[in-house]
Amino acid sequence: KLLDVLLDGAVEDVQQPKGDTWSIHKFGGTCVGTSDRIRNVANIIVNDSSERKLVVVSAMSKVTDAMYDLINKAQARDDSYVAALDAILEKHKSAASDLLQDDDLADFLARVHQDVSNLKAMLRAIYIAGHATESFSDFVVGHGELWSSQLLSALVRKIGSDCTCMDTREVLVVNPTSSNQVDPDYSESGQRLQKWFSKNQSNTIIATGFIATTPDNIPTTLKRDGSDFSAAIMGALLQANQVTIWTDVDGVYSADPRKVSEAVILETLSYQEAWEMSYFGANVLHPRTIIPVMNYDIPIVIRNIFNLSAPGTKICRDASLEDDEGQALGSPVKGFATIDNLALINVEGTGMAGVPGTASSIFGAVKEVGANVVMISQ
Repeated sequence: KLLDVLLDGAVEDVQQPKGDTWSIHKFGGTCVGTSDRIRNVANIIVNDSSERKLVVVSAMSKVTDAMYDLINKAQARDDSYVAALDAILEKHKSAASDLLQDDDLADFLARVHQDVSNLKAMLRAIYIAGHATESFSDFVVGHGELWSSQLLSALVRKIGSDCTCMDTREVLVVNPTSSNQVDPDYSESGQRLQKWFSKNQSNTIIATGFIATTPDNIPTTLKRDGSDFSAAIMGALLQANQVTIWTDVDGVYSADPRKVSEAVILETLSYQEAWEMSYFGANVLHPRTIIPVMNYDIPIVIRNIFNLSAPGTKICRDASLEDDEGQALGSPVKGFATIDNLALINVEGTGMAGVPGTASSIFGAVKEVGANVVMISQ
């Protein structure tokens, strides 16, 4: 428990509380896609009875893709990136005007205008150079989360609940491991969280999903599905009692409901079952999201923000196969996953028998084209 030692040993003016008093919530882009939906999220946060809560929020729906598109346009020396950025600005101004008033609205708009002015300068530089470095791109695309978290925290305060906004680039430290994955540095992140907490005391924290920093303090991202990963890492750092992932489906289905009409919502899954189902194509959680919470036996609950009456699916250490009366249930199979567009390739020939290095050259060729292997049989 290296994490415990480092967090407990970090002595600051204010000791950061950890443990069961914390609940983590993560709201995806569709949950904060419009002003009405942001208002709905704010009400869920305020009505949550947990003593302390940390809320991870994604960018408004389609904003992250639009930010990546800005970079592609600027790299291709396509002038339309200016109008595209203005459209993103308008989307946020419109939502803010619906939700905030007076000083709150003025503060938010001033911040967004300042950010957009800086982004225009950066995109202009990309336009001139015809190229964007990865850190430039990561810095640009992370603004969607900054704006949605600032908007949500201003609204929660307006409703009357004290809260603080966290830019997770000040806390989460990650090391890049490959072009599309990063490895969290829990000890450094724990120390930075303690430092952050000593200056920002609040029982409700609205945090940016998706974005983080390198050990050299260069902005980076947690790559695709990064907001779920953010929520799991924060859950582990705070040793929270639960991580709730809010989405637009009632939970995890036993099969793809578009292909299997009898598919049902699963009440519980073990970490390993969720891991396997997602590895084999089911729309559950990215396997890396499950790893941080497994170490502390923190359950993940997947719930539908548009159907609060549905209990959702709970992913935890040991999903029991017994009913309320202790009787074993008849179905040990939890679900079926399907993968589209899969190719089966047979490699055969007389030159393979007893020749060392054949497998190496085959998998070398697969790696060169960037294909993902899901099963190997010899």
